[in-house]
Amino acid sequence: MPASSKDQQYLQNLVSAERPARMLGLFTGHAMKPPDLQRLVNACAGSMREDDANASLTLAQLGDATVTWRLTVVEGTESPPHDCLVQLYDLRDPASPHRALLDHVGKMDDELSAAASHLQQTAQTFLTLASGKLDAKERVHAFQNLVALFTSALGAAIVDPAAAIVTTDPAEWADAMEQSLALEQEMGMLKR
Repeated sequence: MPASSKDQQYLQNLVSAERPARMLGLFTGHAMKPPDLQRLVNACAGSMREDDANASLTLAQLGDATVTWRLTVVEGTESPPHDCLVQLYDLRDPASPHRALLDHVGKMDDELSAAASHLQQTAQTFLTLASGKLDAKERVHAFQNLVALFTSALGAAIVDPAAAIVTTDPAEWADAMEQSLALEQEMGMLKR
């Protein structure tokens, strides 16, 4: 199913207006449906509460309830809420944007291309995670924590074109993402 215009508008705002932003894909061998996403969020929220009882993950549908949700991450009492966009697709769904993501990554580097091609052979579900405003340490950490929790719970592979990485290791991805954000900030300063 195509994403609704409201979904597209929210996504566009996250990745273009709320700079710096990130959109990445998670590929998992699990066949997930919308109720499975809520169960994943509940399990990850429980894990977060082990570190801080006031931590939470709140899932709210946007537009087409079978594809797109807003996920609000609160890491604890002192943490501001951070909104992310989550989209869930079966890899057989013609509306899934995974092909465009893998094609883009495949053009970047031969090693990335090989890793990305392997994903199509083993994955059943594609989740996109998008975050805007990664301009403060607490927002970066909230997004990294969310990606790490989802990746670990699902045994997923992370594809992040901005960080030029395909990996199953959340720590490796977090390092690559921080380096790419630092480069973006430096490049922004050079433009002034």
